[in-house]
Amino acid sequence: MNASEVHQVLRSHGSTGRSFLFEVTGARDIEVSGAGAWVTVSSGLKYLDLGSYAVFLLGHRHPRVIGGVSAQLNTLPGSSRAFPNEALAAACAALTAVVPMKSPKVMLLNSGAEATEAAAKLARAATGRPLLLHLEKSYHGKTFGALSLTDAELFRRPFVPLLPFTQAVSRSDITAAVAAIRSSKPAAIFVEPVQGEGGVYEIAPEFLRALRSTCDETGTLLIFDEIQCGLGRCGTMWASQAAGVVPDILLSGKALGGGVMPVSAVVARTECFGPYDRDPIVHSSTFGGNPLAAAAVVSALEAIQSERIVQRAADLGAKIRTRLIDLASRWPTLFGHVSGRGLMLGLHCRRPDVSALLIRNCLRRQVLVTPCLTTPHVVRITPPAILTDDEVEFADQALEAAAHLTSQDL
Repeated sequence: MNASEVHQVLRSHGSTGRSFLFEVTGARDIEVSGAGAWVTVSSGLKYLDLGSYAVFLLGHRHPRVIGGVSAQLNTLPGSSRAFPNEALAAACAALTAVVPMKSPKVMLLNSGAEATEAAAKLARAATGRPLLLHLEKSYHGKTFGALSLTDAELFRRPFVPLLPFTQAVSRSDITAAVAAIRSSKPAAIFVEPVQGEGGVYEIAPEFLRALRSTCDETGTLLIFDEIQCGLGRCGTMWASQAAGVVPDILLSGKALGGGVMPVSAVVARTECFGPYDRDPIVHSSTFGGNPLAAAAVVSALEAIQSERIVQRAADLGAKIRTRLIDLASRWPTLFGHVSGRGLMLGLHCRRPDVSALLIRNCLRRQVLVTPCLTTPHVVRITPPAILTDDEVEFADQALEAAAHLTSQDL
């Protein structure tokens, strides 16, 4: 099918709204391949990928991950689930080796929202308590349970009432958050150490430390959702490590599949994992931990370690952040400040229409960036950690050109 036929089929048989979204953003070509930091479309143009919702930390088609998944594809691509398999065992061992908890347990699943659901169930089962807290401006997914822990009226409104016994607390007022935990003694509190949809907002280290202390005091489980901000993206293996805080349960995903396979994980202290230890079918997933996804996890973690991805993300992120700050200073009528750290950065525009135009104009300059859907004035910039100096320069020039076009469009 050519590009127009693909769009017509999507309008007829997929989401009309999604098809319209492609058109208004100017994405009229068809994505056909990806390699390294670049995406190629049907017209032959190549786009530097600084977005893609933080999935491609290792870039597109990383050879180590492709090799691991290909080898698995030729032996055991799917599992009967009647027997254990080596790929799953290797993935669990590899992941437990890089998390901050001691002797944790792992459950591999398919998506970030699915990991959130499993963690919420685990928290209630492990503590015997019903209440689940989350931070204001949180985003943990769009399935029913995950949406109940997501502070985004835009996504929640069509589906209320959601799950009972969920509550948002301040993401900046330590006194208020601590008081809420002490008074309600919830089963758990869900926290993104660096919020994505919430405007690439970093939770203050002292806030995380106060949560850890109060959770210890009340028997509340501290759950860090590092699905987007973890695995080195923020310049430390886990974003929470910058605060020196260890959670009871850690959620991973997105880059965990190396940009090749969808996979997520719930990693929990052994004591917290008890309900799933005692009854292995109380929460299960037909495709969770499938051999192809498990092989991707092993290969991705190997690449992150062998290629010094964490340090590269820190160094490259500092360089890109400086350039974004310079961009904002040159265009003060368009941009405010820059938030985030490592390779999870937010360019704060003065208004939502500025960010919308900037994203469209970046596309015109062959650079892909991502919106923050619930904080629409913030443009999310999440490049792969493999960018070269020439690619950083290309991005810098494209953003400058896009800012110029945006100023003319307003």
